[in-house]
Amino acid sequence: MGKERKRIEQIQRVIEPEREKEREKTAIRQLYTGYRDEIDELLKKTSYQELIEYFQSDKIQTVAQIDGEIATMGIILNVYEMELREGVETGILSAVYDMKSAVDWYLKVKFLMWRLEFLGEKDELSKLMREDKVSVPFMKYLVHTSSFEKEDTSFKIAMLLKETGRWGKAFAMLNYVNELMPDQEIVFCEMADICVQLGRLEDAMNCLKNINNPSELLVRYQKKWGI
Repeated sequence: MGKERKRIEQIQRVIEPEREKEREKTAIRQLYTGYRDEIDELLKKTSYQELIEYFQSDKIQTVAQIDGEIATMGIILNVYEMELREGVETGILSAVYDMKSAVDWYLKVKFLMWRLEFLGEKDELSKLMREDKVSVPFMKYLVHTSSFEKEDTSFKIAMLLKETGRWGKAFAMLNYVNELMPDQEIVFCEMADICVQLGRLEDAMNCLKNINNPSELLVRYQKKWGI
C-alpha cells in the first residue's frame, strides 16, 4: 500500500501544475470573454489600425499567452505592418473576413512553403504567386521564422516568383537571399537575368559587377543573353 500511495502522490505532483495552468486559462477566458467577437468585427470592417491598437492592449497580450490563435493573429498583424512599410497593396489580410480565415490562410502558406522546402512541391504555391496572393514580406517572414534551410528555401521562392513572371517580387526575394548568403554568383546572375528580361541592360551590368570571382556559370548566362 505504501508504494501505491507514493506512486499516486508522484502522479498528482506531475498533473497538479497542469491542472493549475488550465484553471488559470479558464479564468482568463472568463475575465476577457468576447474578445474573439471583437476581433472578428474589426476584421469585418477592415479596421486594421484599430485592430493593431487592440492587440497592443494588456487584455489581448494576456489572452495571447493562453490562446494560440490569438498569438498567430498577432503575428499576422506584424506581417501586415511589414507589408504596409514596403508598399504592398494586396497583402496578408486582403482575402480574410474573420480571425479563423486569417489564421487558416497564414498556416496554409506556411505549410506550402514547407512542401516546397522539403518535397519540392510548388504547384499550389506557384498558383498563389500567379494570382498575387502572397507578398514578399510575408514569404520573408515565413523563411525567417519557420524555414529550416533559409538560404535554399528563399532562393527556391525567388525562382518560383521568377517562373511566374513576378519579376519585381523575384528581384526583391533575391535581395533577401543575398542578405542571407552574401556574394553568391548565382544570385547576381539571376538578378541580372531579371533585368535583361525587363530590358534594363545597364542595371543587369551593375548586378554582374558584384561578382568577385566569375566562373563558368557567368559564361553560361552571358551566352544566354548573347553578350
